[in-house]
Amino acid sequence: MTALTIFTIMIDELRKAVAFIKKDIAIVVSYRLQFVFQFLQIFFSVAVIYFIGKMLGGAGKSPLLKEYGADYFSFALVGLAINSYLRVGLVTITNDIRQIMDQGALEAMCAAPINYTWLLLCSSLWQFIFETVRVAFHFAAATLVFGMKLNRVNWVGVTMSLALTAPIFLMLGTISCSILVVVKRGDPINWILSSLGALMAGTMFPITVLPPWLQKISLFLPLTHSLEATRRCLLANATLGQVAGNIWALLGFILILIPLTILISNFCMRHAKKQGSFSTH
Repeated sequence: MTALTIFTIMIDELRKAVAFIKKDIAIVVSYRLQFVFQFLQIFFSVAVIYFIGKMLGGAGKSPLLKEYGADYFSFALVGLAINSYLRVGLVTITNDIRQIMDQGALEAMCAAPINYTWLLLCSSLWQFIFETVRVAFHFAAATLVFGMKLNRVNWVGVTMSLALTAPIFLMLGTISCSILVVVKRGDPINWILSSLGALMAGTMFPITVLPPWLQKISLFLPLTHSLEATRRCLLANATLGQVAGNIWALLGFILILIPLTILISNFCMRHAKKQGSFSTH
């Protein structure tokens, strides 16, 4: 296969991805009120965390948060924002696929000249792009309205952490969607990662408050490393060397998930095709 052929294939796949994004944008724009409500929801979520931090008073600057150089409001806000990527990957995307199945459109989509795995990935792209805008709005509301300080930020580290986080959750969402096509309801990947992430990844509290054995288990969750790296770089100006362990862990998750995502999605789609279950739910 020549370099020109590979380039042509890449351009063709990119066009398919852009077509999916344009389709999803058109759908979002057609529901303007829902679009506005999503951003209002962010504002109220940030406000709730702010007033919880105010309620904690002196505890809002607990010694447990000292290494992050932040009070509870800043600490929890980062957790809420980054966890939203996990929610998109495991909840929002699977709900969209479930809706497509209910509408009976999944079978037609799978008949298109596109790889199954790429089909699911492309179906998820807009959600992650839109969530990035929502995350930016989280921090805009926190800084402009509630006075969150971002004076010491390692933007390179933050960007690298988020750039590695997004594909991990995108692939986890693809795996979850693939399993959903087969089992229809009760996706175990969604339930396990959502539950463990809320409890052990340090979304709303540092993992140091957990028992030692749970802290060890939390290291096997990508959300743990994403939160740790992002918080340290965003709130405490940590260098890349100080978060190198978390960055390498995120890279490791990506290398593991790439073949796993392809294997599981292709297997589930072939099974669903053989059983004729695309149009049933």
